[in-house]
Amino acid sequence: MDILSFWKRVKDLIKTHKTTQAKIAEYIDVPLGTFHNWIYNGRIPDVETACDLASALGVSVDYLVYGKDRNHTEERQSRLLEQKTAAARITKMAETILQQSRQI
Repeated sequence: MDILSFWKRVKDLIKTHKTTQAKIAEYIDVPLGTFHNWIYNGRIPDVETACDLASALGVSVDYLVYGKDRNHTEERQSRLLEQKTAAARITKMAETILQQSRQI
């Protein structure tokens, strides 16, 4: 995990949400000094606090750590596969109907 990227994503999300580090620290029940220490000294919070931080910023911990939401990506790939399968079935049904209509 790239710690600098983790905190860059956090800072970018704080800006995106038009909030402050102080408000996020308060929301996750961490003293502002501790929060600043994590950011500026490259410290990662414990898992529970990382979950709270992700929740406060409206993202998953996966996003904070990896820059993408692995679960979301897997779900999206699964939906795309389902859609492709359904499209293939519809195409086959349409071909069958077309063949049957030619026989009439």
